[in-house]
Amino acid sequence: MAYLVALWKLLYHSKYFVKYVIYALLFLLMCIILHLWSTRYTSNNYAPDYRIFPYNESNIGPRVILVWQHYYMMVNKGKQIFPSLQCKVNNCIFTEDRYLLGDYLNFDALIFTDSALKQSGHLQNRPERRSPSQIYIFTSIESAYNIPACEIYNDNFFNWTFTYRLDSDIPWPYFFVRNVTRDIVAPSLHVNWTISKAPIAKSIKNILQHKKKAAAWLVSHCEADSLRDDYISKLQGHLFHFSLKIDVYGGCTDRACDDENCEEMFSRDYFFYLAFENSFSVDYVSEKILHGYNNYVVPIVYGGADYTRFLPPGSYLNARELHPYNLAYLIHEAMKNPAKYEAYFRWTNSYTLDADVIGHHPLCHLCEALNSKKAKRRRSYKKFRIWWNGLNGMKWCLPDDYWNETSVVNVDGRHVFEMY
Repeated sequence: MAYLVALWKLLYHSKYFVKYVIYALLFLLMCIILHLWSTRYTSNNYAPDYRIFPYNESNIGPRVILVWQHYYMMVNKGKQIFPSLQCKVNNCIFTEDRYLLGDYLNFDALIFTDSALKQSGHLQNRPERRSPSQIYIFTSIESAYNIPACEIYNDNFFNWTFTYRLDSDIPWPYFFVRNVTRDIVAPSLHVNWTISKAPIAKSIKNILQHKKKAAAWLVSHCEADSLRDDYISKLQGHLFHFSLKIDVYGGCTDRACDDENCEEMFSRDYFFYLAFENSFSVDYVSEKILHGYNNYVVPIVYGGADYTRFLPPGSYLNARELHPYNLAYLIHEAMKNPAKYEAYFRWTNSYTLDADVIGHHPLCHLCEALNSKKAKRRRSYKKFRIWWNGLNGMKWCLPDDYWNETSVVNVDGRHVFEMY
């Protein structure tokens, strides 16, 4: 100790004291950076939100995951989906057999679907006993508005989230966007989009030049709470002034697609497709969007997501940012001017949209996580209801009679879009 005191006095009275202090601080900063670098999540061939979780290949046993309630996205018609996904890490076994290992306490993880959030009969949707070594995972690809977490027992219950939300522990998006090098770039919380100004491919031009009809909408969920029907009614009125209309197909109308092949009909006939969500939730962008992108039809989106995290700029129109008349005018202008319409497809020079990417199914990412250091750390969502529902989302837990009595006060279209 005396030596340290003497050394300090020597340095303090030295003319190089400030320099030594700076060197020490730089050394400390370098140590912190090296520590953070060594414990980071590495990224390989896809967006930052789709992590490859490091694991030790020489010390891997099977990871057995119990799907607590039947979920067709994991076990379909009695067969496991996972083995066919060509995952990099493939030692995971998903099962619905609670007695496969004798006792459900012996499973590495338990997956709970959104049915576990239901307000009635919650005890039958939850285990009576819990092992501290198990990971409880919540999964859902349905809108939080349609299936809110209402009861307090949802808080501090789940360890991981596996949903469409981009801030989930393991995101489960409906599609991926890949660049020219086939790397996944979106959906992601942070995307650096690059759009080529080069002309679109002749093959795409040939498809576009035969289109004759304004817009199509394929819908099966009638009278949705997102007020999309109100918006579309006003849009229809404004399109009428340009001698245009929206053709509606599906379960909410008597009209069926030609030869029951909607995709081919959209590609052949329509300029625009209405990808209107039935409810608003953060990051909720469903498969509806693919009716447009897969068929060379410009999607018109309407939902609660920040679409810049999901879709190439200039490739879509956002109805929530446009007055119905302005949207009708843009549709009219695009149909009159081929160059303007073709500009919506410049994104095809830089990106592709894929519902499935070999080796990168969300279940692959989940298996990687279960084999990583992340699986050894224990935490839980203490305020899960706020995370899932949003700060103002608890109102969706109110009973139906409340909304019937106060609907004029609480359901106001002005918070959805500016119509006047």
